[in-house]
Amino acid sequence: MKIRKKIDLICLVCPILLGAVQAKQQPNFVLLLTDDQSYHLGMLGVPGLETPNIDALAKEGVFFTHAYSSAASCAPCRGSILTGMYPHSNGHWRNTVGPILADPDKDFGRQSSKVDGVGVHEDIPTLIEVLAKNGYFTGITEKWHLSPAWKFPFDFRDTANLKPSGSANAMRNFIKAADGKPFFIQCNVDNTHRPFQKHIKQNPDLPKVDPADVELPPHWPDTPKTKQDYAEYLTTVQHADAVIGAILEVVKEAGDLNNTIFIYSSDQGFCYHRAKATAYDWGVHVPFSVTGPGVKKGKVSDALIGHVDIMPTVLDFAGIGIPSTVQGKSLRSVLEGRRNDVGRKFMVSEHNAHGGSPDEYYPTRSVTDGRYRYIWNINYKTVPKFDIDTMATDPNWRKTAHQPAWHPWDATPSDIWENNACEEIILHKDAFPWAYQLLRESMFRPEYELYDLKNDPHETKNLAANPEYKSVVQRMDNTLKQWMASEDDIGDPRSIKRRK
Repeated sequence: MKIRKKIDLICLVCPILLGAVQAKQQPNFVLLLTDDQSYHLGMLGVPGLETPNIDALAKEGVFFTHAYSSAASCAPCRGSILTGMYPHSNGHWRNTVGPILADPDKDFGRQSSKVDGVGVHEDIPTLIEVLAKNGYFTGITEKWHLSPAWKFPFDFRDTANLKPSGSANAMRNFIKAADGKPFFIQCNVDNTHRPFQKHIKQNPDLPKVDPADVELPPHWPDTPKTKQDYAEYLTTVQHADAVIGAILEVVKEAGDLNNTIFIYSSDQGFCYHRAKATAYDWGVHVPFSVTGPGVKKGKVSDALIGHVDIMPTVLDFAGIGIPSTVQGKSLRSVLEGRRNDVGRKFMVSEHNAHGGSPDEYYPTRSVTDGRYRYIWNINYKTVPKFDIDTMATDPNWRKTAHQPAWHPWDATPSDIWENNACEEIILHKDAFPWAYQLLRESMFRPEYELYDLKNDPHETKNLAANPEYKSVVQRMDNTLKQWMASEDDIGDPRSIKRRK
């Protein structure tokens, strides 16, 4: 029998929701952001997975079934959240090199030696800059991944750790440092990032998912090693849930529940092929909920929303003007039950490069209307110049850093990142030819892809060349290309120099 701690969120959150009118003082905001977590929660019926704290929080507010990351790489996504803009527009279009939270203050200033050439343009206001000018106390925990550092002048930084106690202590110290000021904190929860075993070993007392209880995606090889890898991922999701529960408990203890809005999401999809650092649905479809004063209780919304909407939503609830640079929309009318959506008919996500190496550049644009996903692989002519079986058959591959354009390094066989699922596909290609074929297709992509998410949620059948879907392809292609033109998306951000 599994025993797991669950914060009593019915008692914890209900007082927030009893009053439909927003409190007179400016609300606090807690952004709970997991790392590399796809659309997987206990409340979504994922076999073997239990996430009682996130589920309870989501059920006491509004849960969005169609929420999307702007880009399925860490830094571009986080830059998008904190500017309300797409990566190609704000300048933060790839992962960057910069300080870590443990570094001294000097590394976060303009004289820092840890500055990447890519980052948010100087003339674009970030959420942290705007909140600071309006009296908010701001904080961030566990992970940085923002560029340049001075565009994100957080008052409080804490490395926390992968344990519930670490994030609880960080939250406790943050609230004390805020000293009664309205606050915003981005609580990064890194448990779900590879290597999974490293995180699991740091939390030996937290419950683990039994590989026998999991249900693998239908296009993965059903092998013990694959099940073990996937069970480890789900285990880290449970650990993230425990961390989030600990954070919520601290806010409760501090007496700030009645005036705090909680936003929960993941930065991008989980670390497997056709997911993280791609514009497939697995890469950009994320869980997303909002709970707090004035927010409807127990609502599930199918509105098309994204991470670009977080900044305008926060500012709207705080009564602060939204900068004209913001491309997202405030979700307040949906959260308060005044509207069913924000007027969107589609949502765009992008991918440019996972890191700074030229070998990682693979620009892709993707659009969904909730039913179909259409993908334009702009750099589709870039394909592997080696036998992809080498990734599993060459023992040196796992020991060496590889940065392929089609997947991040941690989505290929690796000793450092402990990815075993990709390797299993290759080693068992004869027994599971479908899995092998889809892996190949993700590395040898056509220029255009179309998937019916209703009938093919795992995106296994590319319909772009199917004459029966010609009208859908034309509609989605026109939608994407017109959006790119309207948003000045040239498709190749490498030529864009950071405005200083």
